[in-house]
Amino acid sequence: MIEWAVAFPLGLAVGGLTLSACWGLFWLGISTTGFLRGSCTRKAWLNSLAMGGISLVLAGTLLWSVGEARRSSFSFQIGLFGVPLLLLGLAWRQAPDGRRAGAHLIEGMRHLADRLLGHRHECGGCSEEHRHEPS
Repeated sequence: MIEWAVAFPLGLAVGGLTLSACWGLFWLGISTTGFLRGSCTRKAWLNSLAMGGISLVLAGTLLWSVGEARRSSFSFQIGLFGVPLLLLGLAWRQAPDGRRAGAHLIEGMRHLADRLLGHRHECGGCSEEHRHEPS
């Protein structure tokens, strides 16, 4: 019982930090492309780098400190999937407009990625016809 009380929360923490690192590295790729194109600022790139990097270092440190015996325990491995499954369950929730919350998340991600990558919808998505200032 003590093993579950220690290993399961550690698995939850590592699973959440790993998910956060993946999210940060995903946005790091988008913001790097936007920064190289000149359509987003250095601050967006640094925020993505910090979010992905710090989460990755914390997850790695926690995995290193846990030890091999605890990492291979069933309770730790179940805990790894806790945060991703929780977020998946929250994505299936219905929003007030009747759509799923995950659909709103994907729509917001597309909108932010378009802004960071410099896609302009107000001028027909010209992209190459004339230069836009970074937002």
